[in-house]
Amino acid sequence: MTSKIFFSVDVHGSSIVWRKWIRAVEMYNVNVLILAGDLTGKVLVPIIKHSDGSWTARYFGKKWMFKTESEIREFEDRLEGAGVYYIRVDEKELEELKNNPKLVEEVINKKITERLRTWLDLLTSHVDTKSNITIVMPGNDDELFIDDIIREYEDKGVIYPLDKVFEIEGHEVISSPYVNPTPWKTPREMDEKSLEKHLENLVSKLRNVSSSIFNFHPPPFNTHLDLAPKLTRDLRPVVVAGQIQYEHVGSKAVRKIIEKYQPLIGMHGHIHESGGMDKIGRTIIINPGSEYSEGILKGFIVEVDREKLVNYWRIEG
Repeated sequence: MTSKIFFSVDVHGSSIVWRKWIRAVEMYNVNVLILAGDLTGKVLVPIIKHSDGSWTARYFGKKWMFKTESEIREFEDRLEGAGVYYIRVDEKELEELKNNPKLVEEVINKKITERLRTWLDLLTSHVDTKSNITIVMPGNDDELFIDDIIREYEDKGVIYPLDKVFEIEGHEVISSPYVNPTPWKTPREMDEKSLEKHLENLVSKLRNVSSSIFNFHPPPFNTHLDLAPKLTRDLRPVVVAGQIQYEHVGSKAVRKIIEKYQPLIGMHGHIHESGGMDKIGRTIIINPGSEYSEGILKGFIVEVDREKLVNYWRIEG
């Protein structure tokens, strides 16, 4: 028997991409769904009600003006599709937000919780999780509180994969959301030495490592999967002769672990610009990449039987 996996990453709050991911079961006839890392968005846009009854907002590089409820709702849908959170406020409430970073954080966390629960409700109502293995995993950009939200849906068949081993067609899977340090100091980062120790601990749980699947969010260092724009100290892309310069930013610990243990396949994400595949020794490694802000779903379909990796290919749409 063969299992057909749909593996995607880095949805970053885009409801359009989430809905497309759910539909992969029927679109591609898969029986394993994996969304591995960076589920939540990063931006909150206020939609401001003014004293004259008009509404305005600033996003997508411009100022927007609304006169009707349908115009506002259309804009909110567009924001949600791009992975952005929004809140309707009056001018007084806007000033409160500007002067209270803690309040902004509370609002964003509430919006994250609401959207993630809506997504998981949609997932469990549209996918038969008894017949389809369904995995939802946080990534480095996700705050720690979302883990408990995912766990709430385990009794409905959603697998929270961290700190456990599960199997796909007899192949053990281990998962990690942690990445090597980034300039943005995201919630789930480790220095390479600590990350290597963490990954070694996960590998120690396996019975047959050469037949296993490594679901580690960062790609291995110095591969086709880890090229990202080189940044200046103020986090702007380095441009030479009109061309953005790229550098390898993946994890050396992940590469070392893959070189050492040679699993069946390594499934990664994190670096949006570097979708594709590569190989380390006998191990195939993949990264779907991400264009969440455009509402584009990127993924890999991976077929495995009990003995081997049968096939794999990349899709987007």
